[in-house]
Amino acid sequence: MNKKDILGVGVIAVAALIIGLYLFLSAGPEQTPTVRIGYLDLVTSMPLFVAEQKGFLREEGIEYKAIPVASSNQIVDDTVTGKLDCFIGASVVPVLAAELQSPGKLKIFSVSEITRQKPFDALLVKADSPIKTLSGLSGRRIGVFPGSTATNLLKKYLSDKDVDVSTITFVPIPPSDHLAELLKGTVDAIYAYEPTIAIALSQKGAKQLHGSVYAEMLSPNPISVSVASAAFLRKHPETAAKVIRALESAMNYMRDHDAEARRILVEQMKLSEDAASHCVFLYMLTHEQIDSAVLQRFADMLTELGELKGRVMVDGLVYR
Repeated sequence: MNKKDILGVGVIAVAALIIGLYLFLSAGPEQTPTVRIGYLDLVTSMPLFVAEQKGFLREEGIEYKAIPVASSNQIVDDTVTGKLDCFIGASVVPVLAAELQSPGKLKIFSVSEITRQKPFDALLVKADSPIKTLSGLSGRRIGVFPGSTATNLLKKYLSDKDVDVSTITFVPIPPSDHLAELLKGTVDAIYAYEPTIAIALSQKGAKQLHGSVYAEMLSPNPISVSVASAAFLRKHPETAAKVIRALESAMNYMRDHDAEARRILVEQMKLSEDAASHCVFLYMLTHEQIDSAVLQRFADMLTELGELKGRVMVDGLVYR
């Protein structure tokens, strides 16, 4: 190679370096998008409500839009298809089903911690009901959350307690109507979640027949999860990390500042102060606290019940 060729190669290399440097500098830091956060209008969304009111998202410099969604199935579908970037506190079942159908689309960054000490579900009967034990549910009508999961898990639990579920009629009822239908006598019992339990006990119209079924089946129970889309995590990793950090700060705040969290609950869910004082929050574990083995056991239980059409390996589904 002669001197002229060497000079030409050098000029090209320098030009490429200048162009690369220009592109790097002009790109600058990650552009912060407006993050679309989905939520259900339920107590499960309290970390988002707390993060908004206490300024955790604002402190992270996050521009966001909180988008109400009607159901867990819809909120998962909207995250898979890119209409949402993340969501807080929805059922893990459609998340696991989505992983079977479209692997790698979602990442779980928090799970519920339902235990006997921190229950979120219960079986309730009217205050004057003659039903005193689980066996008394034989031949009765039980109001349940719409969809098959709550019914199938409750059936399994009752069957394991030697209750003949073939004699029981399970009636799907929207959660907002659970207590009204119980008090009218449409059903003999309801399998309810918060805040229905708190409202019922504060009004004295109902009493608890049995505590958390979910906690009895698996404790801690990870039936509720918060999720980010894998595409959002890839495209905006810094922003995604800030959003997750803000929501996890809210989760921890709820544990450490109970009175203030209940004030926010009263304001957000329009509960009476008495009902709010009875309400058991759905406490969440942060991504660093998630036990994949527990989540795997629950996923396997759902597969055995027929809620999932195959086995999901959850390790790759958890955000790390």
